[in-house]
Amino acid sequence: MTLNDRRLQQIFREAFDNDKLTLTDALSPESMPQWDSLAHVKLMMGCEEEFGVKFTIEETVESTSVGKLKSVLALKGVAR
Repeated sequence: MTLNDRRLQQIFREAFDNDKLTLTDALSPESMPQWDSLAHVKLMMGCEEEFGVKFTIEETVESTSVGKLKSVLALKGVAR
């Protein structure tokens, strides 16, 4: 697990108030019922703060899994 993966996992743990949550690229709202619209906003805001990036509305909408979110972050210069 890379440093950025650990940082991202911490953002998810805080958003979902679950210290044991382990990320996989396939994790999505379909596989995690707690991942609702409010949680999604928390995740995106947490990423913006942690990684120093800003997401467009399109990027926010397309970040529908951990893998897709990592891809969007990579396009913004956040190494995997």
